[in-house]
Amino acid sequence: MNGAMPSPFAFLDRPTQAPIVVDAGIGRLWTQDELAATVDALAGQLRTGRRELIFNLCSGGDLASIIGYLSAVRAGHAVAQIDGRLPADLTEALIARYRPAFILHSTDGRTVTQRKGEPGGPPVADDLLVLLSTSGTTGSPKLARLSVGNIESHTEQLIEYLEIDSDERAIQSLPIHFSYGLSVLNTHLGAGATVVLSPHSIIRPDFWADAARWGVTSFAGVPYSYAILERAGLLRNSMPDSLRTLTQSGGRLAPEVLVKLHDLMAARGGRLFAMYGQTESTARMSYVPPAALPAKAHCVGIPIPGGRFAISTPDGETFDPEVEGEVIFRGPNVMLGYAEHRDDLARGDDLGGVLRTGDIGVIDADGFLRLTGRTKRIAKLFGLRISLDEIENAAGAHGLVAAVDGGDRIVLWRLSGGVPIAAGDLAIELARRFNLKSSAFAVRDLDELPLNGRGKVDYAALAKLHVN
Repeated sequence: MNGAMPSPFAFLDRPTQAPIVVDAGIGRLWTQDELAATVDALAGQLRTGRRELIFNLCSGGDLASIIGYLSAVRAGHAVAQIDGRLPADLTEALIARYRPAFILHSTDGRTVTQRKGEPGGPPVADDLLVLLSTSGTTGSPKLARLSVGNIESHTEQLIEYLEIDSDERAIQSLPIHFSYGLSVLNTHLGAGATVVLSPHSIIRPDFWADAARWGVTSFAGVPYSYAILERAGLLRNSMPDSLRTLTQSGGRLAPEVLVKLHDLMAARGGRLFAMYGQTESTARMSYVPPAALPAKAHCVGIPIPGGRFAISTPDGETFDPEVEGEVIFRGPNVMLGYAEHRDDLARGDDLGGVLRTGDIGVIDADGFLRLTGRTKRIAKLFGLRISLDEIENAAGAHGLVAAVDGGDRIVLWRLSGGVPIAAGDLAIELARRFNLKSSAFAVRDLDELPLNGRGKVDYAALAKLHVN
């Protein structure tokens, strides 16, 4: 690996007895030197004499997933952070396509188990460090290629504007195969802070009891996280006194919800950071400074340090205010490009630090970005980016189906009459295939699907139809 070791991993070279991870499930606090020794032991078993690819099948934000991630990097390899809950056939299809030298997984969340793959495959670029899925839990082979520089620079960017220092304790509420969850881990490792791991769901009182016991200072959530916490009344009633920062990304929150969260934190003397990002930008591209709320609750913020937005129009790129077009982001955290099979891992930097986001927006007179739409067929559910085309293709096994983003669910429109599968059964089948909840899908029938002038399904017309 060329260049300096990325800052999230610097403690492995100079470990101290400072705390770094808390395993709240068993009440165990790991110091840097203890974690480094465990990582080094596994890394020694993964070295092959050449740079390889490692698959780390992550159960979530548990200890084994973290050890697997750190050990793969420590051994000098690139690591693909894969959702360990994917159906076995999808996981095996990814393994066959990418030919990792080792596959790491865990059955108990603490002990890492390894099996050999295919060492000695096509080369892996020296600066490639992490591969992340761009399509949620669909098992798509399309992965974002993130470099050493992407991870290192982004860690520094986030530490700067979130003001993370060694006194912080974040609870790992998001899985580390998700770019947002991985960024929480990287930034706290890089700042010499502590990460608290709870085995409980965020809607369980035990989760918040763990947060209180270990003095958690920050919580990261996607819109779905905050929706279910609000419904259960847990945020207002269960947040420990130590918690002073909430962060939100993984989709847009309604302005009124942002204002409620901001007011809640302000009353406690704390802060809310609303953010916007994509896996392709390593995690984040912009944030709304707490002082800008509630006035800028309708925006996704200003660029993160070292980043810059432009708006692409038919006449070229512009920085002028209130001009609508595709959002372009430039920064050192922009990925190298995509991979779809093993041979792509030898590729260099395809994007040169420039990302066409696929989102439509405008920059206001104060430099804040406001999103107004999307160019891509992507839905965001539960903080995950879901390819509508992949959902549609899977559902198409039962006849013509058109998938559209319904906001809080994916709406599947199909022709009524002669339907081979009941609506509820189709929702359950897709939920199982893509590791989602059946409530993520609404299946509706129409006598005719609207078509555009080219004889293709008119998705815009479908999106305007009312769904109960």
